[in-house]
Formats: sequence, C-alpha cells, structure tokens
Amino acid sequence: MPNNHERVGIIDIGSNSIRLAIYETTPQGYYRLINELKESARLSGKMNAAGAMEAKEIHSIVPILRQFREVCGAYGCRTLRVAATAAIRNAVNAQEIGRMLEEETGLPVEILTGEQEAYFGFVAVAGGMAIDDGFLIDIGGGSTEITYFRGRTLIESASLPIGAVNAQVKFGVAEEPWPPEQIAQLQEEVRRMLDSLPWIGARPGLPLIGLGGTIRTLGKLDQRRRKYPLRLAHHYRLEPESLRHYAETLPQLPLEKRKRIDGLSKARADIIVPGITILQAVFDRVGAACCLVSGSGLREGLLQDTLGLGVPSANEVLERQAGTLLAFHALAPAAHYHQVRRHAELLYRIVAKEPDDKEPIKLLQTAAMVYKVGGTIRYHQYDKHTLYWLLQAPLGAFTHREAVLCSFIADYPANHGKKSGMEEFGALLQEKDEEFVQKLGALLEVAVALDASETQTVEAVEAIREGEVLLLKLNCRSQAYLETRQLEAAAKSFKKAWDLRLEWDLRPLSTR
Repeated sequence: MPNNHERVGIIDIGSNSIRLAIYETTPQGYYRLINELKESARLSGKMNAAGAMEAKEIHSIVPILRQFREVCGAYGCRTLRVAATAAIRNAVNAQEIGRMLEEETGLPVEILTGEQEAYFGFVAVAGGMAIDDGFLIDIGGGSTEITYFRGRTLIESASLPIGAVNAQVKFGVAEEPWPPEQIAQLQEEVRRMLDSLPWIGARPGLPLIGLGGTIRTLGKLDQRRRKYPLRLAHHYRLEPESLRHYAETLPQLPLEKRKRIDGLSKARADIIVPGITILQAVFDRVGAACCLVSGSGLREGLLQDTLGLGVPSANEVLERQAGTLLAFHALAPAAHYHQVRRHAELLYRIVAKEPDDKEPIKLLQTAAMVYKVGGTIRYHQYDKHTLYWLLQAPLGAFTHREAVLCSFIADYPANHGKKSGMEEFGALLQEKDEEFVQKLGALLEVAVALDASETQTVEAVEAIREGEVLLLKLNCRSQAYLETRQLEAAAKSFKKAWDLRLEWDLRPLSTR
C-alpha cells in the first residue's frame, strides 16, 4: 500500500570521518534511520604548514562524496543536506574548499560555524533525552564543542579548536605509550582554552552528555569491563571512576596493545588517548556528576532542523519516540493503543497507593503504546519480538533501568506473567522491581482485554474499589464477547499481582 513517507540524506564531512545517514520520514515529523555509511578521512591531518588544504587532499574525498550522492539517489532521497565541520571550517582556504567540492560533486556544502555545530548537537540531544539541565561535549577530530543548557534551552556554547585528530598530530606519539609530559601539555592546552569560559564551572553536579565516537567508544569499553547486561550506547552512564581509569591506563599502552582491546576499533586506537584526555579535562572543569553517552549527534540535529522540528519539552520526548514506533510499526489502529493507555492509567490511579507517582504512569502508558510493536517482525509470538526489540533498541528517553522495566511490562499481557527472565538484568534493577513489573503488567493485561476487539466497543469504564474487589462498570456498544473472554484470563493475573478480585458489569448500549 503506498504511503506518503519520504527519504532524507544527511552527509557529515567531519574531521575524522565522512558519514552518510539516510532517514525515512513522515509528514508528522517522525523519522527512522534506514542506512548509514562511513569512510575515514582524517581531514585534520591533511592541512599544510600554512593551515590550508591543498587541492590533491580536497580531491581525495571527492569519490566518497560522489558515491554517497549515488547511494542517496538509489534510495530516492527527496532532500540531501551536506555539512562540513572543523577541519574545513578552520582551514584558511575554507571557502575555496567548499566551492571545489560543490563543483566536483554537485553537492552544496554548508560549512558550519562552531556555534551552529554546537546548536545542532544540542537539538539532537534534546530530541533524544528527557533531561532539563546539563552540559554537552562533542569531541570531533578537529574541534570540541561544549554547550550548557538549562530548562531545555541552550544558554552558552563554545567551540574549542582542538579535537582528537589534531591533538594527536600536535601532541601525540606514533607507536609507543604517551609520555606523561605529552599528556600534561595537552591537558594544559585544554585548560587554557577553558579559562576563557567562566560559565563552564558555574553549575557543578550536572551531567555531562557526550556526543561522538570518543565517548561512544569509552562507553563500549566500560560495558565490557563491567560485564554490563545491556549493549546499549545511548544513555549509558560513565562514572567518574571509569573516566579516571581510562585516562590513566590508555596512555600507558603502546598502539599495538590498544588495537587489541575488545571494543576499541583499530581506526580509533591512536586518537582515543587525546580523546579521553580532552574529555577528562572538561569533565573536571565542569564538575560533572557523570558522563552520559548520547547515541544522537550532529546528523540527527541537522535532520530535525531540516524537518522543522523544534526542541520538545522533557515530557514530549518519550511521547514523540513512542509515536515514531507506531508511525512505522503499528499493527492495530492508533485508536486501540490510545484506548489501552487510557484504561491502564485509569486502573492504576484507582488501585495504587501513590496514584500520582509519575514513573509508573510513564512506564505503563508507554508499554500500552508499544506492547504489540514486535508483530511487525512476525505476528505470532509478537510479545517475544517486542521484548527483544525494546531491550536491544529501547526508547531513548528511558534510562537503562526504565528500558528494562518497560520491556517486561509490555511483554506481560501475552504470557500472563508466567515467565520473567529479569534476573539477567539484576545489576540494573532495584530490590522490588520484579514485583513492580508484575503489578503494572497485570494492569496492562486488563487494559488490553478491555479493547480485545481493537474496536473500542467498551466506550466508558468506571472503576470502583470495594474492599477486596475492583468492580468495572463498562458501557459497551455491543455484548463485548471478545473483551469478556480476555477479562476472565486477565482477572487471574490481576488477583495474583494486586490481591484484588476483578469483577465487571457490562451495560450494552445495543444488542446488535
């Protein structure tokens, strides 16, 4: 069946690599990544002594851009946006480079200022995380962008003319461990740049959110070191101890040993040392509580800007992410998921001791919207596909603990809570989280049963708690046979989870 989705291509000419991301988009502003390609460039190391990029170096990336344009054509991209960052921006012949690339490839190249690069990074993070206040750091190959935001508004930003690649060129060594004096010189260079930014240390205790390959790589290394139960980069929390560990140990290893570290790509083994050194210096000056890894970055920010999407409120982030899943993977009419969500929230507010607690409501509402998403893989056993999906690619607004909880709540209705498997994620969970999932999962099962036909035949629900009974008064357009049958099964799980007997009174508006 034809749809009105379109494809958008974003090409990021970075200092370390050139990347292409192709997205599928909807008129409502929902999008998903459908292809991603990367080629190493190391443009920061291709400047001559005068700070210019010579013609032969410029021509070396033309074949990459031409083929990326061809890929976008194969995907039918209606829009193609190309942006260049620090390596080209800082070249003395930046405008000449841009003109030459456009003439050779037919691609109009935006040369982003440091402020623009920081802004697009902020837009990406704000669209991917529901955090109100914090600092951002994006360590590229030729620059480092630092941003302070408060109340989900960008307050200050700066672009430091030092990144992992040009720091390696200026301070690094080829094969051997980094001498302590070289580390000290790089640290001093970064600190000197930070001295001109008084706002950097004005709000200690906030999270430092990291974009880019350096931070994602450190997150991957730390997960392996800790035997972390999830392989998720986005929203991974790097503690101060972990950052100190890598800042101290990685420079002591020769390049060949770094290349053999599990989780560290050979292409990044040389620049990881200047990357962690820059990160540690900024982290200390900010006085951050932790470093959070962001899976979103410049390309997502450029896409959101291209689509005309504003910065959502913290509450809207999760709503938008759940809406994206439904836009591309809904099996039932959207009205069904919204009906289940309404019923689930109503039931929670009646039976819970703290009916206004935001966390369980957030988890329950989201699980109600996405509980069936795995059916787009295969309808049969859609609950298993949903569970796997939400654990491997959870909604980005969730912390990793919340992602696990939501996954198992969404999985609950199809198996009536007979299996769990949560013990695998014990390191992420709190003492009573399994009971928490059972209670919310049982509510979701009842809510799903109340629209078993997916036709909203139960038009209104009144829930009354009387002692050990929860009575549901249901106004229905029909006899609601499907709903009644599923309620009988859901009542058993509900009794086990809440120690309440579930009863219902159907009030058909019609017998036809």
